[in-house]
Amino acid sequence: MNCRTSQLTRGWYTARELAGLPGMPGTERGVKKVAERQSWEGQRRLGTKALEYAFAILPAETQQALIAQTVGQSESEATEAEPVAEPQANTPETRQLTDAQRKVMGARVAFVREIERMTRMVSQQRAIETLVALAQADDLTPYLAERVVVANDRKTDTRTLSERTLKRWVSAFKKEGERGLAPKRRKADMSVPPWAGDFLKRYQRPQKPSVEAAYQQLVEQTEPPHPSIHQVRRWLAKLSPEARERGRMGPRELKALQPFKRRTTEGLWPNDVWVADGHTFDAEVINPLTGQAFRPEVTMIIDWATRRIVGFAINLAESTLATLDALRDAVSRVGMFNVFYVDNGSGFDNASVYEVIDRLGGTITHSLPYNSQARGVIERAHQSTLVRLAKDMPSYIGADMDPEAAGRVHKLSRRDIAQGLKPAQLPTFQEFFDRLCAALAAYDHRPQKGLAKIRDLETGRMRHQSPMEAWASACAEGFEALTAPADVVASLMRPQEIRKTNRGEVRINSGIYFLDALRDFHGEEVKVAWDYRDTAAVGIYTLEGEWIGEAHLDGNATPAMPASMIQRAADKREQGQLNRLVKKAKTITGQDVEIRTLEPASPAASNDRQLEAGRAKARELAAPQAPTFQIPQDPTQRYRLWQQLDARLNAGEALGEREQQWWQSYPKTPGFRAIKKLHELDAGGRQSPGTRRAM
Repeated sequence: MNCRTSQLTRGWYTARELAGLPGMPGTERGVKKVAERQSWEGQRRLGTKALEYAFAILPAETQQALIAQTVGQSESEATEAEPVAEPQANTPETRQLTDAQRKVMGARVAFVREIERMTRMVSQQRAIETLVALAQADDLTPYLAERVVVANDRKTDTRTLSERTLKRWVSAFKKEGERGLAPKRRKADMSVPPWAGDFLKRYQRPQKPSVEAAYQQLVEQTEPPHPSIHQVRRWLAKLSPEARERGRMGPRELKALQPFKRRTTEGLWPNDVWVADGHTFDAEVINPLTGQAFRPEVTMIIDWATRRIVGFAINLAESTLATLDALRDAVSRVGMFNVFYVDNGSGFDNASVYEVIDRLGGTITHSLPYNSQARGVIERAHQSTLVRLAKDMPSYIGADMDPEAAGRVHKLSRRDIAQGLKPAQLPTFQEFFDRLCAALAAYDHRPQKGLAKIRDLETGRMRHQSPMEAWASACAEGFEALTAPADVVASLMRPQEIRKTNRGEVRINSGIYFLDALRDFHGEEVKVAWDYRDTAAVGIYTLEGEWIGEAHLDGNATPAMPASMIQRAADKREQGQLNRLVKKAKTITGQDVEIRTLEPASPAASNDRQLEAGRAKARELAAPQAPTFQIPQDPTQRYRLWQQLDARLNAGEALGEREQQWWQSYPKTPGFRAIKKLHELDAGGRQSPGTRRAM
C-alpha cells in the first residue's frame, strides 16, 4: 500500500486531497477557507507543513465520495496483488467442497474482506450501506461486479447485494471462517427404501437376472405398493459397483471390482523371487508318444524383478514332474533362486517339490487360495506368449475360436489320425516346441511396462526395458548369479518312461540309445528319463530309482567298414576299369592309347550352362499349354460337362484319356441318376433348378 492509501486508512485528508470532491470547493485555497470558516479539526501532517482534516467533520457527500474512492483503490490493489479473497482449495476445511462451492465461497470472501478494509475508516454499518448503494447504482469496480452474481449463488443474473445478505456473510465468516461462506448443497438421499430388500433378493443372484426380470418378480410376488422401474434404476445407480454386484458375483469374481495392492519390485535383484504357474495350451498338438491330439500343459517360471522367463516345461498336465522339469531348466540356465512363489496346486504343494527346494537351498511360498491376482506378473506373461501363440495355430480351440471352424478342424484332424496320416491342421510336437521357444525368446526381448525406462540408442526416445536388458543392467550393477551344483541339477527329475532293454539298447521317442552297463539288464524293464530339449542322451534308472548311467543316441553305431579300406577298394576298382578301357581302345585302334582326367569346367562355363538351362525352362513355361481337364464341383455343371463329352463322342470326336475315363465312370454314380432325373422332370414343364430361389 502506498503513502496516499496509508493516509486514507487513518481517516485524515489534506486540502489538496479534498479539493474537487462533492461538497468541497474546486481549489486547495477554497478548501482551506471553508475549514477556517467552519473551524474544522486539523493537525499538521507528519514531516510536512500541510494541514490535514479529520474524516468525521467532513460533509456527508464528501465522506461518501471518499469511501467510494477508497473502495476502488483497495480493490485495484487487491486485484494486482492477488489478495486473500480467493480461498485455498486444498485446506482441510474446504477439501470436501465441490468446485462450484469453492467458487461461490471465494466471491463472498471478496466482499467480506472489502467490508473489513472499509471499517478502518467508518463503521461496519456505514461500509455495508456504501457497498449496497454502489451495487444498486452499478458503480462497483469490475473486480467486485464480476463476483456479485457468483456470490449470490442464484440461477438468475438479476440478483444484487442487500444489507441483510452482507451482514449474514460477515457473521458466518467470523464464526466459521471461509468454510462458513460456502453454500450448502443438497446431497443425494442414500436412505434405503422399504422395497429394497425384496428387490435385492431377486436381483442379487448368481444367474444375474436383468433389472426388468427382477422387478417383474418383485411385482408378482410381493404386496403393493410397488416402486416404478425408474425408481429402482435410480436407486441402483446410487450403490457402489461392489455393493450392487454382491451375490451376482462370487468372492473371486468380486475381486475385479475391489481395490488391490500394486506390488513393486524395487530392491529386488534377479533370482530373488521366481514365480511359477501352469497353463493348459489352447491349441491341439500331436503327442510324440501316442500320435494322438492333445493339449500340452506348459509350466513357466518367470523372474519377478526382470520379468525374464527363466525356465519352462511341457507335460500332459500340471504335475510334480512338470514343476521339477521347469526348475531343472531354470536352474541350469540362470543359477540358483531365493524364493519360489507358486499357488496351492497339486503340482507345487507336495513333498517331492519341497524336497528339491530344500536341496537347492531355496524357500517356497504359496499365494492365498483363489487369489491369482497376487501372481499377476506370470498371468500377464501367459497372455502375451501362450495365448497369442495358440491363436496363431489352426488348431486353436480357445473361447475366442469360432465354434463352426473349431468343429471342422476337429473332424478333419481326427479323420487323418484314424487313417494313420499326419493332420495338416495339427503341428507336430517338434514344430510346437520350436515355435514356443521362439515366442518365449521374443517375449524376453520385448519392452515391458513394468520395467524401468531407458533411452533407445537407435531412435533416441525413452522406452521401457526388455527383460534381457533389465537382467544385463543388474549384472552391470554388480549382480552375479550363483551356479547350482552339477550333481544336484543332474539328479532333478525329468519325464520318465518304462522301457525294456535289449542287448544294451533301449528305444524311446523313435530313437535307439545305447549304454554298455545295460548288458546286465538284458530283457528287463528300466526307467528312461528323457528331455525334449536334448535328444542326444537319456538317463537310465532301475525301477527302484537307482541311477545306472546315461545312454547316448546311436551310441553303438559304427561304420560298416573302415573308411580307409573303402577308399582303397574304390581306388583299386577305378584303376581296374581304366586298365580295361586302355586295352579295349588298343584293340580297336591298334595303337597305344593314353587316358587322362580333365579338370572340371570353370565356374564361368558352369554359370553359362545354368543360364541356358534356365532360359530353356522359361521358354517351356511360356509356350501355350493344352487345357487341363477339370471336373466341376457343382452337380448341375458336372452333368452338363458329361452331356458335352457325350455329344462330342456321338459326333465322332476323340476324347482325352482322363475325359474318356470320367465319361465312363460318372453315369455309375448316384448323383448322375438324381441330376438326370431332375433334368428330365424339368423338361416336362417344371421350373429349372437354376432359376429357383430358396425361401
